Amino acid sequence: LRLCLNRDPGEIPTDSKGFTALHFAAQGGKLACLQVLVEEYKFPVDLPTSNSQTPLHLVIHRSNKAVALPCIDYLLKKGAAVNAQTCNGSTPLHLAAQEGLLGCVKVLVQSGANVHAQDAMGCKPIDFCKIWNHRASARFLKDAMWKQDKKDLAHEMGKLKRLKNRLVLMEQNYLIECQKEQNILREADFRKWLHSKLHRGHALVSNTKQAQATTLSKTPEDGASKCCRSFHPSMAARLRCLAQPSQTPKPTYRRPTIRRPMIWNVSSNPATYPITRISCPQGVRLGVHPEPSREHDFSSFLEVTSDGHGGARLHTADGHWVAPVPRLPFEVLVRRLRPRAWPHRLKVPQGLRPISMREVPRKRHLGDHTFWTDTLAMSLRETFDDAFLGAMRAHQGFPALPSPKTNP
Repeated sequence: LRLCLNRDPGEIPTDSKGFTALHFAAQGGKLACLQVLVEEYKFPVDLPTSNSQTPLHLVIHRSNKAVALPCIDYLLKKGAAVNAQTCNGSTPLHLAAQEGLLGCVKVLVQSGANVHAQDAMGCKPIDFCKIWNHRASARFLKDAMWKQDKKDLAHEMGKLKRLKNRLVLMEQNYLIECQKEQNILREADFRKWLHSKLHRGHALVSNTKQAQATTLSKTPEDGASKCCRSFHPSMAARLRCLAQPSQTPKPTYRRPTIRRPMIWNVSSNPATYPITRISCPQGVRLGVHPEPSREHDFSSFLEVTSDGHGGARLHTADGHWVAPVPRLPFEVLVRRLRPRAWPHRLKVPQGLRPISMREVPRKRHLGDHTFWTDTLAMSLRETFDDAFLGAMRAHQGFPALPSPKTNP
């Protein structure tokens, strides 16, 4: 190989398909040749062919199953692009999943390969595992996709939390500016009202003192009423009025009585049945009207509209578009930014407690001197072994049970 190669680093001989010595070494799984070409002759580790295939694509093949892992590890250490795509959109993970090479799939995923990458046909790596029935690789990819989705969701939820903090500051600044404008309008209305009252007082100077006294006595009351009618309400008061729900009669709510479970009966007497003790959640109630959410609601300041692709667009009341928006579903953004529109009805049932076998509704009751039976007992009767049934027959407190093999 050293004898055939040209020492000139500027020229890399290729064939008609764009293959070089590096590509043939990767296709054959020759690790020593890869090391010589990359380290001594300075071949680019991501050198593409005419079909945009890199050495990392060519080394993943069924015939290289025994030598593929060392070559992949070496190429990745030298900086090979793990998510490089060919002309048809295939990544090295697509090829490893198609060949069913579980070791290569694990190495590529641990090195940062995109498990959700799609080729030109829209297929993901797990789709090739399903097509070629590679179950082990499919299980690993399914678990990797779930972990990646969980990680991405946590990252986007962190972005949403920071966005909510920024929106709170924007809403406060908006309310402050609106309050300033309302104060200016109220001062202008007050000057206008005062100016009209002063001119009216000058016109009544020539009248009698009684008429003047009557006018002065009626002026504050009339002025106050006009002032109240002409003054602009504050923006905070308007938002509070908008945020208030409609005045509909609410049904009276009565706190349900909670039946606490009994403590565990430590007695060994078979006549008394034990009841398990579980914790009862406090602060959770049943009812038609849910508890108010503790999250901040932006219904009066923010408008959330769909972008047509499953996401959302955010538009503030002062005419600004909020960007960037976290890549979350539209329903999730609406629930987080406008919790009043999607209230939580019931989180945990209250008063949950276990019941014993004797409290299960019985299917039949043959009499006082006949052994009772119910759904749970009939199910357990079919699964008990012969040793347990023999112990039950020998017990004095229970009658003899018929064998499950005998016909009734």
